[in-house]
Amino acid sequence: MRTENQPSDPSEAARAAAPPDMPLAGIHRAVPAEARQTAARLYALAFDAKLRAALGAGDERLRFLADHLRPDRMLCATVDGRVRGVAGLHLDGGTAFDVTLPGLFRAYGVSAGWRFLVLLGLHREPRPDELLLDGIAVDPAARGQGLGTLLLREAEILAAERGLRRVRLSVVDTNPRARALYERVGFVTVHSERVDTLGRLYGGFTEVTDMVKEVPACPR
Repeated sequence: MRTENQPSDPSEAARAAAPPDMPLAGIHRAVPAEARQTAARLYALAFDAKLRAALGAGDERLRFLADHLRPDRMLCATVDGRVRGVAGLHLDGGTAFDVTLPGLFRAYGVSAGWRFLVLLGLHREPRPDELLLDGIAVDPAARGQGLGTLLLREAEILAAERGLRRVRLSVVDTNPRARALYERVGFVTVHSERVDTLGRLYGGFTEVTDMVKEVPACPR
């Protein structure tokens, strides 16, 4: 059994799915304290277009994300001891980042109100029987090494351990590489929605697709 804050070896399924020449990665159920800035940077880079509308760009956004990151609501993948990938989770009634109106006000002043409204457009609620992923981000220098697959496999294991039936995530039409990965590891489309106006606000995509993967029950 894994503990919430200790690294685990990749599962046998993840090992089988990973390329044979992939460096051995560690999977953690939380972001190490010394890696908060790295995790925030990876997330900001992966979701730059979506976040830019509300949080701007540069150091100000990075500081905000690092300050409000919830380490216990993220999985992270390390290679040679360095964080190279993260996956945000909706867990225990919260998300990977604790974004509140007071927190935005402290960081951005009087513009906090409209920024909060813009971020609300990105919010999703998990169903009672599912683990909802809040984005996966892999260091561009480490792509193609199977880290996204390992993070997804660990999310499946976590869901099963919590007695949940499925893992759900969403992907936009401007990210076909991510969708190909999700399909490759067994996620299937359950719903697609046109979002022309919101898509322009959040970076230029026109469609959002919800995908799910059923997970087997965890042996007791």
